[in-house]
Amino acid sequence: MSFQPPVKDLLPSINLVQDLISTRNYTVKLPGHYLNDQHFEVKKEGKQYIFSGSSKIQKGLQTHKEIQFLREDLITLKDDSHILYVEGKHILLNNIGYDADHELKLFSGSINSFSSSADHADLNNRCLRMIIPDTDKSDFSLHGFKHLYFTTPKKGMVDYLPVIFQDNEYHLYKCSVSKKKYLVIDCVSEETLVNFQKKCFNILLTYGFITGNLIHDECFILSFADDKMTVPIGFLFHSMRSSVITHQATFTSNPYSVNSDIDFEREEDGRIKDTVSKKLYEGMEDFPRDVFSKLSQLFFLEEKLQRAALLFIQSHITSLEMRIPNYYVAIEAITGYISSSVATGSKSLAPIKDPHLAADLIAIILHKVTELKKEKGLDDTEFNLDILKKNINKLNAPPNADKLAESFTLLRYNLSPEEKKILKDRNTFLHGSFLKTIDDDLAFREALHVGLRVHFLIAVAILKLGGFSGKIINYAELWSHITEKQLNEERLVKI
Repeated sequence: MSFQPPVKDLLPSINLVQDLISTRNYTVKLPGHYLNDQHFEVKKEGKQYIFSGSSKIQKGLQTHKEIQFLREDLITLKDDSHILYVEGKHILLNNIGYDADHELKLFSGSINSFSSSADHADLNNRCLRMIIPDTDKSDFSLHGFKHLYFTTPKKGMVDYLPVIFQDNEYHLYKCSVSKKKYLVIDCVSEETLVNFQKKCFNILLTYGFITGNLIHDECFILSFADDKMTVPIGFLFHSMRSSVITHQATFTSNPYSVNSDIDFEREEDGRIKDTVSKKLYEGMEDFPRDVFSKLSQLFFLEEKLQRAALLFIQSHITSLEMRIPNYYVAIEAITGYISSSVATGSKSLAPIKDPHLAADLIAIILHKVTELKKEKGLDDTEFNLDILKKNINKLNAPPNADKLAESFTLLRYNLSPEEKKILKDRNTFLHGSFLKTIDDDLAFREALHVGLRVHFLIAVAILKLGGFSGKIINYAELWSHITEKQLNEERLVKI
């Protein structure tokens, strides 16, 4: 059956977001509060909303408690078009002053979240759409991914990436309206608000892991009554953690992006020779949709992998002294997941392969230790049984060095002697210190090389867990002009 592109009418969604972004004057509704029936000007600045207002000055000592909100307060902001529900914990009062006549108290602050209902009833178990406004063109693109496309009522075509979770399908894409860019994620079947938010984050995390750009900052979530997703019935705004834009991708489908410094052999008209281009594109493919889906689902289900991917991306832009330990923490989390969830049965990395036999041995040792403490009449200060139990229960855990190296064997990736040594020597960077000074340029270059090797191994491990097979970027070779290593390796390596 040929592919039938879905039809999406995005204009009502974008119009609602633009309407909510516009500066408005709202009336505060919170019975019993000093600011009830007062007016707030609310405008969008950067990635959050700023409110400003005024009130008559109370007599006596000015503690400003009368203009503050409690965390549990539910404040309603009303104007002719919208009603916003804001929890007190999402309103932060930043500035307080007075007018020239000292009759009014002037104040302003930020609003980090609001919604169209008090209990999110119009957002739960609905078809949902996340919109991140003002997305920079260079930060998000589906070029290089095996995407599909949908059409709009005006017969326009928009590329999208379907992301399949076990129970539903999400669509990731970017749309442009009136020269403004919006990153959008749709769930085309009913979903709870909490799961939708979690899955959207892990879709963005997967994109960030592959491209080096984790786009976050803020979002609008809109709800719809059916899977046509045309007219929104509810909305929520939330300010999130800052984006991490590194442009340090793990994958590329464009071989020229990692060979821009090479002057390739050309034809007389200036074009790169076809034979050269054909060789460069050998084995190059767009990133597979099924791998993207599996990675998103792994990050959603497995906290260890999610945290490792997040740490990996954030570490790209930290100092080298922080980056390398973070990379090692990430790779230990990944291999910890592999040893506990992937390496089972005869492939187990544990010294005793039979878990029942291991449990029996641990039980015998615990019994003997407990008897010994009782026999000697020792108290907890002389014989801390709780600490011993924790260590004894980990008796059959594989050594860290074995866990790190053997995890790659399970993933069918053969470590080089250098990679094995780098994994084995992790404590040097985990527990030591590294500072770049005038006299330690060699140490800096060596450490950078190690960091790039660990970066590569993290990419290998996570991509292999997602079922990926193809070429990825080898930064150790790409940046060898900085490390001054004569590696003579490929810049794009097949894994």
